[in-house]
Amino acid sequence: MLFKGHELSIDEKGVNSIRSLGIDMIDEAKSGHPGIVLGAAPILYTLYKKHLKINPKDPNWFDRDRFVLSAGHGSALLYATLFLAGYNIDLTDLKKFRQYGSITPGHPEYGVTPGVDISTGPLGQGIASSVGMAIGEEYLRNYFSKLGKPIVNHYTYVLCGDGDMMEGVSYEALSLAGTLKLNKLIVIYDANRICLDGEVNKTMTENIPARFNAMNWNVFIVQDGEDLAAIDNAIEKAKTSIERPNLIIVNTTIGKYSELQGTNKVHGSPLRKEDILSIKEKMGVRTIPFTVTNDVVEAFQTSIHQRIDSVYANYNKLKDTFDENLRNLIEKLEKGSFQLDDLSIDYEKPLENEEELRETGNKILNELEKNNPFLIGGSADLASSTKVRLNNEENFTDRCRLGRNICFGVREHAMGAISNGLALVGLRPFVSTFLVFSDYLKPAVRMSALMNLPTVYIFTHDSFKIGEDGPTHQPVEQLIGLRAIPNLEVFRPADANEVIGVYKYVMSKNEGPSVIVLGRNKSKIQDSTSIKDIQKGGYIVKEETKNLGGIIISNGEELQTAIKVANVLNEKGYDIRVVSMPSIELFRRQPEKYKEKLLPEGIKTFVIEASSSYSWDEFVYNRNYLITIDHFGKSAKRTDLEAKLHFDEESIIKHIENLLQ
Repeated sequence: MLFKGHELSIDEKGVNSIRSLGIDMIDEAKSGHPGIVLGAAPILYTLYKKHLKINPKDPNWFDRDRFVLSAGHGSALLYATLFLAGYNIDLTDLKKFRQYGSITPGHPEYGVTPGVDISTGPLGQGIASSVGMAIGEEYLRNYFSKLGKPIVNHYTYVLCGDGDMMEGVSYEALSLAGTLKLNKLIVIYDANRICLDGEVNKTMTENIPARFNAMNWNVFIVQDGEDLAAIDNAIEKAKTSIERPNLIIVNTTIGKYSELQGTNKVHGSPLRKEDILSIKEKMGVRTIPFTVTNDVVEAFQTSIHQRIDSVYANYNKLKDTFDENLRNLIEKLEKGSFQLDDLSIDYEKPLENEEELRETGNKILNELEKNNPFLIGGSADLASSTKVRLNNEENFTDRCRLGRNICFGVREHAMGAISNGLALVGLRPFVSTFLVFSDYLKPAVRMSALMNLPTVYIFTHDSFKIGEDGPTHQPVEQLIGLRAIPNLEVFRPADANEVIGVYKYVMSKNEGPSVIVLGRNKSKIQDSTSIKDIQKGGYIVKEETKNLGGIIISNGEELQTAIKVANVLNEKGYDIRVVSMPSIELFRRQPEKYKEKLLPEGIKTFVIEASSSYSWDEFVYNRNYLITIDHFGKSAKRTDLEAKLHFDEESIIKHIENLLQ
């Protein structure tokens, strides 16, 4: 339907204002994705004007509805809508779309733009994280309701596209959402049947409604993406769901009104000037860039405030009835203050003075759980192996919304994305799998780091020393891959003391993700390891006797070997210092004076780690000083592998002694 030639309703003006602002932003930046702006504007207009529980004057209001633009390339669409809704975004910000330092970056970024609840762009990540948001809402709603203070009650909405539907991580997460009956999750599918390289039916032909029905979802279909009443009605129906999450399929036309509409050519490139003028003429809006009339702005914002002002006031009235402890609790959630309140740990050493570090981790996690109700997480069907489970808590299920163990199933990628969603609603998530399978969730780990979320990733079975399972399960390159991610702290503790120190440090952090790598084999508890010094990233665990003749850096299970090797070398007349370095990232941040004291220049330094050599070049003179592994392992007994791969004490002593001579 062309608007030219008839009187526009205020809703038509609103939709077209969003479209117009969006394509102006892309034209100004000479970069962006106009197709989704023109095609999906009716969806966002309807959602924000008639349904989203938000307060643009308080964008971080804790009980707001969450909105996830999983199709993050549609950021211009979102920014135009947020501007219209009255968030602290002005036309100058829209004109700086995709420019350095602006609050309107190319894809939505959490913490940068008011009204953006999550960073999105890698397709599938947003929709998967929304499942975590919905789980978090269920847990918190039931937690406060049980206390007689029902202060949490909101929906999680998603706008996704065909690309999200094709990414495997989305189906991992959505399958779990159906199993858990997350009825307050509403996914709106912008079904324009076009992807970047052409028509979707070249690569995806399945029956989407049937697939979602099979996953225990409600499915609603809007035949005409321009029909605002039909979109409104579908959302209203979805909000009444009791036992199923909801998919709303809206059939849209990508690049609506463009000369390229309905084709892939309108997906990701700016429009011609002539096309922009033609689109605006068809829509009946002014052709002057970045123009929006006051009646549109006032009507849009008035509609939001008429729906929300009393709801927002009631929220604050209820909060005023909280006692001091509960008020502090909700304020922590509102501020995104993630530190655990109680870090006391009562750990009793085993009689044999050695323990599998995965077992130690289980004990510490369960100590921390006792007085920290927002600690929640689980594993990818590996709790019995990784030992990452809250022993005295129930599983989170469709019948038990206060369970704090999440059974993710064999869904590592979704697990990582879901944990980000949990963090984004104020919970403190932990998730676990084998270190070698960290590759399955690395995209989600990267998003944790990008959003500065304090998600804790616990990876066990940390080297070839797990033995018989063979090279498919023996990690080699995973540590360097994780250490290469900016803003991610990776820890590989050596014994129970260091495990305690790592958990205390990680759980006291207010921001930034952490990886804790734990071994499967028993590790002796050393007298010289430290709980406190973990925070330095590296520290001395064995001093030289008199004249420093060499340094061995190690961590994890290999630290025991390093200490034994140093003792033998000392007997041979080599005065060796041993440094435990569980976190390279933390050590790099220490003062230069401390680093120089620990690793003085001119002293031969060796590294022992059953992992890739590429983490350690900065610490050694050349690669001969690295006792590491850069090839796959084999299926064999641990002791046989150590001998064959030259990680036995005798081989290491011989190697170091040759270089010291």
